[in-house]
Amino acid sequence: MRSLVLVLAVAACGDNLHPTIDARPIDSAPADAPVDGPCAVGRHVTGELLDLDSTSAALAGINNAVFTQRGGTATDTTSPNGRFEMCASSTTSYLFDVDAPATHVDAIAYFEVGALSSLYPIGFRTWTPARGATFFTSRGLTYDATKAHVLVYMAGDRTQLTLSGGSHGAVQAANDEGSPGTFTWQAGAGGRYILFPNVDPTAGMVTLIGDYMGDHVVPVEAGKITFAAISIVFL
Repeated sequence: MRSLVLVLAVAACGDNLHPTIDARPIDSAPADAPVDGPCAVGRHVTGELLDLDSTSAALAGINNAVFTQRGGTATDTTSPNGRFEMCASSTTSYLFDVDAPATHVDAIAYFEVGALSSLYPIGFRTWTPARGATFFTSRGLTYDATKAHVLVYMAGDRTQLTLSGGSHGAVQAANDEGSPGTFTWQAGAGGRYILFPNVDPTAGMVTLIGDYMGDHVVPVEAGKITFAAISIVFL
């Protein structure tokens, strides 16, 4: 079951010296804070876009990448450390086109709502075509720039995922238990990052399976990475 945030409202006891909380003027501002924190309207969408080889000791943020919401108006350009931050209209998920600098591969970013408030800040990773080729070779794969690639970021607990809707290469996963922020890759589908390489983009959409709350249908395009931020919490 996904974790539920229980908000305990502590009622102030009134007496004959202090007015109760309900005694404010009718036209005053509501006592409740905005639901989505810093956003007056919509939800706060934030995270980092990093180079594949970025580590905690040698941070390599992707500067000047432009996030543009599909079907909405939210947009932001990443700062030198790769940080993006915007307020997006609230839905059950969020989808953005990511126009990376010329050096790196463009992407599509999918955010599950739960991932936006997870304990683990979202960190997407992209690569240069040359680095993509050498990285795939190091994993026993051949990089195909005509295919799509799906890179999942598990913002909560980690679990095994599968992908349907398009053939793909051997699944790879990365974890950083040994050195936080420095990820080690291995074959498998369970990790903080899960990479489905060389995905056939013909169908235009693929399905990520393994979240007990429901599958995630995400778009894929030739030559692009699809980032998917998903939150799963086991109690």
